Amino acid sequence: MLINSPTERQVRIEHKRRKLLRFLRDETWSSLPVMASLLAISEPAMYKTLSHMERDGFIIRHKIESLRTSLWGITSKGLLWAWDADEKMQPRPYFEPSKLAPVTIQHNLDTQIARLQAEQSGWSEWVPGNRLPPEIKKRPDAIAQSPWGERVAIEIERSIKTLKRYESIISLYLQAIKRGDLDKVHYVCPDAEFVQRMRRMFTLIDMVPVVGERVPLTDKHRARFPVFALENWPPAAP
Repeated sequence: MLINSPTERQVRIEHKRRKLLRFLRDETWSSLPVMASLLAISEPAMYKTLSHMERDGFIIRHKIESLRTSLWGITSKGLLWAWDADEKMQPRPYFEPSKLAPVTIQHNLDTQIARLQAEQSGWSEWVPGNRLPPEIKKRPDAIAQSPWGERVAIEIERSIKTLKRYESIISLYLQAIKRGDLDKVHYVCPDAEFVQRMRRMFTLIDMVPVVGERVPLTDKHRARFPVFALENWPPAAP
């Protein structure tokens, strides 16, 4: 919709910039399609916004030649503008392209997509894994609050781990659930085929290690670890 008033246009521009900077203060960097989805605008319009913000020093662009894509990340100046005047600032990293690991880029983007889908579905209090306290024994990709009040750990799974590793992970999560730190752990996979393979893997787990002992895993325990395809997550009900 065309906005004729210069004042209204400027307000809308500032709103988009603020929303994007608040997202990047958590995520550090992102891609054009993800950020276009965040602001609910077309990719050409998003590119124009990013170009203006790059010109003004709030973000920088980095091309990933091996993946034939570009990422945009927040600068130290951008971090200064990522909080409102009445908010308490927190230390956050700015974008350093030299620290990017190409192998994890798609995993991080999938996590961001999951975040947008969750927030659009009424989920709240999303905390990326790298913002969680360092003393957590098993750090998920994120933790969020569902609309029905469950505290859920989100694991974006793009590769299959060993059975022994899953046993250890499930044990740690069950202990966190018992303490009341979590209610469920959602595994989110790239597609439906991956989901079926993950579910088959979980059926092989009969026992998990707890304090040097092997403890039986029941269907009640398994119900705490639902598996979804990214396109179908989050669920509409518990």
